[in-house]
Amino acid sequence: MEINSNASTNKVHTKRFQLDNAELIKTSFWVSQIFMIIATVVGVYLAAQEGLSQAITFDNLTNKQNNYYLRHALYDEVSDNVNIINEYADFISGKAPYEIKNHHPVLATFVWENMRYSPYTLETPPKLLSETRRFYMQSADLIDKIERRIYGAKYGGGLLKALTQEVSDKTLPALKANYTALADELKRNDIFVD
Repeated sequence: MEINSNASTNKVHTKRFQLDNAELIKTSFWVSQIFMIIATVVGVYLAAQEGLSQAITFDNLTNKQNNYYLRHALYDEVSDNVNIINEYADFISGKAPYEIKNHHPVLATFVWENMRYSPYTLETPPKLLSETRRFYMQSADLIDKIERRIYGAKYGGGLLKALTQEVSDKTLPALKANYTALADELKRNDIFVD
């Protein structure tokens, strides 16, 4: 009798795990599968788009931050050089030393020289770069002409003062306004710069 009871449970057991393929021929099954695939593809696409958008935003803000630091450093360097040239011009105009070459001003050019290697340099407005380039070029030329006695000390000092006045009135305020605008934009995006 035990043999029969095992046989009957085996029959019941095999009937329970038989696959019902009737579901596969129904249209509702295939429609739901197609919608699941479409939903998955759309979800992945939207997630990728959002990720790309965030990456672009992050890259853009990082570039602005680097530009801010570059322009602020350039402003500080040019401002320091204006002060150095003004002191030099006052000194040579007042004392007119005989060995004027011994008093050659040492200008800071670290930022200006290193800007040639920075990918952010050409993102600086061209007008600011041109005015800064002219300042460095003209000041070096005037100092050279003063030291070679092409210009007298007083006359050359006056030319240097006129050059630094123009830079102080035009270039430095424009450069400051530019990097301040970058700082404001970064602040709006919760990035605070010094």
